[in-house]
Amino acid sequence: MGAFYQANENDIPLITRMMAASFVTYPFVAHFLRDTFRSEEERLQFLEKLSGILVKALMRKGVCLIEKHQDEVRAFCILSPTAHMKISVWDLVTNGALSLLPHVFKKRMLQFIVFYLKDAANATIPKCMERNKTWYVHLFAVSQNHQGQQLGSAMMHNCVIPYVRQNHGTGIFYPQIQKWLFVSTPKMVLK
Repeated sequence: MGAFYQANENDIPLITRMMAASFVTYPFVAHFLRDTFRSEEERLQFLEKLSGILVKALMRKGVCLIEKHQDEVRAFCILSPTAHMKISVWDLVTNGALSLLPHVFKKRMLQFIVFYLKDAANATIPKCMERNKTWYVHLFAVSQNHQGQQLGSAMMHNCVIPYVRQNHGTGIFYPQIQKWLFVSTPKMVLK
């Protein structure tokens, strides 16, 4: 097992490379990119660029925690207090979204870009979260090469939950799986 760290600007290329490799085979992503980019390398490069814009914008609003072994990011979690979770169009523009303009006119790419950025950046939160100290998980990923090894669970238990506790959070909301985690209890079991 590697070590857990709070990511910095120097880690962004490693994070986006791992993120792109993890998500490029998702059916939704593959469906949109297959028609536009002929080679796997072109698809990965585009997805890295798109992921980089999103990761930079989200890191400025919250924190990115990573599990890193040697020079490989094997897992990451980007989260923020719910009070700081919204990402604006301006946040995306200032983090490089204009560099995507050449791709906008390609077949169905505008639809994909908007969905990809909007879905991860501005998911809705339940009203009850606005009144307490809940943290919001924007992105959580484990490298394809390390899935099924309990790395995600280890990261949640040994890094994410302690970080939220240390920053006076009382809970974590992970919308992609519709799961609430309450961090005030000493031991938790994720299912």
